[in-house]
This record gives sequence, C-alpha cells and structure tokens, in this order.
Amino acid sequence: MLPERLVEDIKALADAGFAVVLTESGGMACAVFSGHPLPRGYNRCSSDLLLRLPLSYPNGKPDMFWLESDVLLANGSVPKSAEHIETYLDRKWRRFSWHMTHWNPAQDDFRTYLEFVNSRLAKSV
Repeated sequence: MLPERLVEDIKALADAGFAVVLTESGGMACAVFSGHPLPRGYNRCSSDLLLRLPLSYPNGKPDMFWLESDVLLANGSVPKSAEHIETYLDRKWRRFSWHMTHWNPAQDDFRTYLEFVNSRLAKSV
C-alpha cells in the first residue's frame, strides 16, 4: 500500500503541472516523471525520471534516482556515479548513485528531493 503522505505529495506535484505517475513495484513506491528537464551539459534536454522510495516514506528517505539509460553528458561520457543500468517497471534506467545526506521527515517532502535531484544534475556537468 502506498503511503498516504507520498500520494498527497505526488498529487500536489501533479496539480502543479508535473507529469508524474505513482505505482508500487517490488516493495517500493515508484514515481515516474515524464519529460523531466535536464540542465545544459547532457546529451538531451529531457528524460523520464524514476524515483524509488521506501513504503515507509517519509520516515524512509529517498535514495538515488534513475534517468533513461541513454542519458549521457554532452561529450558522450557517463556522469560520475551513474555507470549502472538497471531494469524497473519493464524499462532500462541509468542509476545515479547520489545520496542526500540530510532528510527530516517532519520538514522534507517530495519537492525537497526533486530539488536535490536537480541540484545534483546541474553540478555533474
């Protein structure tokens, strides 16, 4: 069963215009954002973004994120800590093994994690 707070967080993002679908798969909550914009320095301007979260969210914090498997830096190299390709939801994804160090379930939410993802993507180019 998907955590109520996560469902609420995703609904708020969808209401704000994000194209996002939330499902449960393999004991994890999976949020797929369609056409998530990538900063300059990548070989594409957007990619689907997968976030996998523990069903104990928000107490269980988000960790890592995934983009479509063909996302590379503009020069053709693999971004740091994104060497692994994994399969989830019947699709291949490039895992970005980047970890948020601070997470306070009383204050942080899904937007906080999206900000972390966007910040890390920008720093890697």
